[in-house]
Amino acid sequence: MPEEREKREPTEASTTAPDPAVAARVLARSFYKELRSRGYGPNQLLAVSSELIGLVTQDLKSDREGLSRAA
Repeated sequence: MPEEREKREPTEASTTAPDPAVAARVLARSFYKELRSRGYGPNQLLAVSSELIGLVTQDLKSDREGLSRAA
């Protein structure tokens, strides 16, 4: 006989969008802890961080180029 999951009513906290700054901080901390638990050292973490910054920079440049073409 399968277990029935407890049904819960949605709460205000679960139905509202999270603050993007808080969500980003939580995600970053979780990602950091996961990488550290898998043996990544400081230099590897810096390399991952640099790669992420590079990807975001490319996105921003693409967005900016798209806006200037549309204008």
